[in-house]
Amino acid sequence: MAPPDLRDVRTVFLDRDGTINVKAAAGEYIRSPEELVLLPGAAKAVAALNAAGLRTVLVTNQRWLSEDSADPASYAAVHERLEQLLADEGARLDAAYHCPHASASCDCRKPAAGLLLRAAREQGLDLARSVMIGDTEGDVRAGRAAGAATVLLRRGVGDTYGADAVAEDLAAAVQLILTARAAPGVPRGQRAHGRPSRVPKA
Repeated sequence: MAPPDLRDVRTVFLDRDGTINVKAAAGEYIRSPEELVLLPGAAKAVAALNAAGLRTVLVTNQRWLSEDSADPASYAAVHERLEQLLADEGARLDAAYHCPHASASCDCRKPAAGLLLRAAREQGLDLARSVMIGDTEGDVRAGRAAGAATVLLRRGVGDTYGADAVAEDLAAAVQLILTARAAPGVPRGQRAHGRPSRVPKA
């Protein structure tokens, strides 16, 4: 299956840790609101997607929730903090999905496509007009498995894992999408409603 044309994107699936906010140390997870820090320019990038009329859907693995001592309320508090930090800069997520399971114990943990498929089913999204943005191989594989275009966030050289595009950070990825949508040759009816937008510099 050929990847969707970025010019016709209507939904943007977003990884969380390492894409919107700073990742925890290797092997650790963000378990409290105080630990969540947005990456520079991330909120403005999400706001630019909102302004362009594109749907924004968070899809994140949170394996720590499978631990016996884990408190789901802690995840809810972290997510509330994320939404508040985004709102402070005029940005929002239209929907959010997370996988609380341990590795290989479900069909929703990325690189499986379950989170994206569930979101598409529940939100009425067209995966053929979607793109997955994330910073890991699992994000790319999940997007490809769902039939979405993929953008890998990575600085420097390295394996692209078959991603359709590579960008330095979320702001650069969003600008790539917005530039593609503004390119000539796309029928007006195929574009999401919203005013043209650019990602403000952080």
